[in-house]
Amino acid sequence: MRSVAHRIAQSYQQGNQMIVVVSAMGDTTDDLMDLAYQVSKNPSAREMDMLLTAGERISMALLSMALADEKVPALSLTGSQSGIITDQSHRRARIRRILGDRVRATLEKNAVAIVGGFQGVSETKEITTLGRGGSDTSAVALAAALGADACEIYTDVDGVYSADPRIVSNAKFLKTIPHDLMVEMATRGAGVLHPRSVELAKQYGVPLKVKNSQNQNEGTSVIATTAQERLKRMEEFSVTGVTADRDKLFLSITLSRSTLLGALWERAAQAHLSIVSPTFFSGEVRFFSDRDGEMEWRKHLEDLVSNGFLQSYTIDPDIVPLSVIGDRFSQDGMALQQVVEALARENILVTLGTASALAITVGISIDRAEEGVKILHAEFLEEKME
Repeated sequence: MRSVAHRIAQSYQQGNQMIVVVSAMGDTTDDLMDLAYQVSKNPSAREMDMLLTAGERISMALLSMALADEKVPALSLTGSQSGIITDQSHRRARIRRILGDRVRATLEKNAVAIVGGFQGVSETKEITTLGRGGSDTSAVALAAALGADACEIYTDVDGVYSADPRIVSNAKFLKTIPHDLMVEMATRGAGVLHPRSVELAKQYGVPLKVKNSQNQNEGTSVIATTAQERLKRMEEFSVTGVTADRDKLFLSITLSRSTLLGALWERAAQAHLSIVSPTFFSGEVRFFSDRDGEMEWRKHLEDLVSNGFLQSYTIDPDIVPLSVIGDRFSQDGMALQQVVEALARENILVTLGTASALAITVGISIDRAEEGVKILHAEFLEEKME
């Protein structure tokens, strides 16, 4: 905390105006969730939001105190005090607009605005949270709404790599990465950025950079793809990264009739539940979704079964997505075959395979996820290492 405060103080002394968005410290959010389930088997989404926002409030108050010792004027503000207005969904709210009056007033007083990330307030004045990784989304949304020159996301690695450097020791550092590929990597398990934050940065033209909070390295810039970059590989598929997402689980659902797919998607959309790599064939739907949404999925699916929309469903927490992210996969069917064969050589069973233009995703056992990342990184990227 003091290290972050010192870094902010250095930037402040250089004449920069700053909005600093903070997350909860360490495992605070997980600890708060554990507390909730100790006192209730099924805590309400509203009260969970009220509880979980405490983590960010602790961080913003402590950081403001640390800045005071650095002789930097600062004011801590909750999401609601900052005017982050969301829809009425709890746990996974979407931002509708940002008022930002108190943030602007803080900056006009030449003070640093410390904003609690991950949170907002609905139009009915209910406290809401934005879902896992929501602080990234808060930061980019504030940058867009208030016209910031740039948005820097600080983490515990130097930026974006071709794989998690804690899994693959020789993962390639990426100085730049296009928005579209960053969204794919984030959606499929790269933990450095939340996909919604990247989508906002692209939509509103916010310069976005991922940096290490513990050093002065330049980090990774998330950029728009240039014509020059697109010309490098005209019609040849290329690979940018490999990810596995242990925070996802696998769902397989059998519809009563194929025409009832809309009812399933509508329920997911209403609750903002994620759907990754969906496949649909002969009335059966398969996809991955966030692990922390399992209880909500079970509730919705049981309701759809009882109302005759679904025949059956299974949720398998032991199957997770392993993905290769790159470009032009849809133009080369050999890419998916190469993924499956590389895993098969190490006796890793693939339960599901999907391919789009930017990503190939397969389902594998969670206990072999890290091994799968190493295998596919070696297959597609290590021979190209500089």
